[in-house]
Amino acid sequence: MPNRNIVFNSQEIVEFYSRHRQEWEEFYPSEKWVFRKIAGKSGRLGDVLDAGCACGGLGFALSRQFKLNSYAGIDIHPGAIAWAIKHRKLAIPSSFICADILGLKGRKSYDLVVSLSCADWNIEVTKIMNACWERVRPGGYLVISLRITPGEGIDDIKRSFQYVNFSKRERSPEVANYVVFNFKDILKQIKKLSPSAQEIGAYGHWGIPSSTAVTPYKKLIFTVFYLKKGKRNKFQGINTEFNLPLEAFL
Repeated sequence: MPNRNIVFNSQEIVEFYSRHRQEWEEFYPSEKWVFRKIAGKSGRLGDVLDAGCACGGLGFALSRQFKLNSYAGIDIHPGAIAWAIKHRKLAIPSSFICADILGLKGRKSYDLVVSLSCADWNIEVTKIMNACWERVRPGGYLVISLRITPGEGIDDIKRSFQYVNFSKRERSPEVANYVVFNFKDILKQIKKLSPSAQEIGAYGHWGIPSSTAVTPYKKLIFTVFYLKKGKRNKFQGINTEFNLPLEAFL
């Protein structure tokens, strides 16, 4: 089946991400908790791949907060990558690629692969997650943000979507998928990853969907997961650490 991912072109994305989410203080407590957890006492994150990097703000923030060897940002939005190449100068080796993670060339792997507000904003959510996992080195980590519900999830852009309109001046004709997972279903998906995860953790909190989203949910558990990659293909017992509302497990 051909790749169905949306190639975003809205200037709203460039305008927003060139000015926001580029300082450590701008990131959510869930994101900060996960990165600190992975970095540990050494403060090292190694080689980082940011899938859905927009204008590269995460790379700027992480490189000032932790010890990175390198940073590579990939995004499907041509304008965002063009802005990052021209303006986003980091103090570490860095690169920006305009491409879908599903079509990323080469076999390079990374100590940390990040997908924040990316996978569940497009169509091929499972494929994006698997493609990110393939880029993680054994012993490395995948960090991914997902929307969670205790009830039935949804992956249907006709019934759950978000206008790409951060300024809220007017509704943009461009829309993104607004995918929501049942917690148990996402754990089943994680169980299918190969090689298996040897450690999994998550930090999530109840929140209200964006005012630019059209979705049947009144509230969701906005969650950031981290998965440590093992060496075995067969899923076995793993270490877990979930900082989530009790309702997620019911």
